[in-house]
Amino acid sequence: MIELKRIKKIDDYKKLTEIQRSAWGFLDLNIEPHHVMTRVQKYGGLVQGLFYNGELAGYTYALIGKWNGEYFVYSHQAAVKKEYQDKGFGFLLKKAQRDEVRKMGYQLMRWNFDPLESMNAFFNIHRLGIISVEYERDIYGTGESGLHKGLPTDRLIATWKLDSDRVVKKMEQKDPSILEDIPRENLENFTQDTAYIEIPKNIQALKEKRLNEAIEWRMKTRHLFESAFQKGYVVQAFVFSGDKQRVFYKLYHQKAMGIDR
Repeated sequence: MIELKRIKKIDDYKKLTEIQRSAWGFLDLNIEPHHVMTRVQKYGGLVQGLFYNGELAGYTYALIGKWNGEYFVYSHQAAVKKEYQDKGFGFLLKKAQRDEVRKMGYQLMRWNFDPLESMNAFFNIHRLGIISVEYERDIYGTGESGLHKGLPTDRLIATWKLDSDRVVKKMEQKDPSILEDIPRENLENFTQDTAYIEIPKNIQALKEKRLNEAIEWRMKTRHLFESAFQKGYVVQAFVFSGDKQRVFYKLYHQKAMGIDR
């Protein structure tokens, strides 16, 4: 049985630190303390848990923010225990988070994610329907543990417009992965209506074998994303090559495609 609800019990708050270790391999210095989450929950934020057969298997943790004069909900963490990461719990958590945030009166959510984590990017863009027009460099400093270790913590900023047609459709149905033959003239070329940025298919495996190469990917894609956004592109799709061996962000020029940021 699956149950999604706000976290209320102190014992459940304490279990959230265990989930952080399981999901991301964090050391203690990177763990978000549970006592902060209790205050966020009380004073306007949102901490929800997914209980699977009575066990706390995942959670989301969000705060209220304001950016460019607009209030929104900032989703700081969304995590599922490692042993449950193939059950679709991540989508259920984000769906429940969206539902509750809408009840709270907000239409916009934001969060950040590592642009080199391909499956997380696929989930955010293809499954949830976020878009991105912002890139931030090294926001936490070089990663010290778990998934962050060894690289500057550059992040794409996700914009999730909760009531947009795009997001509503994503919530209603699961679309198949997009396979494309990438035109050479559109790869890393920000002069056309559409452009593509390639990333490694598995950055964690690459870090373990060839860390210097992983750092090179960080520096290269940093330049590409920043250049694309400066020229008016928006990230709106995540696609695979026809043989599924390569992965790409697909960007559209806003004016050419009539995209509403």
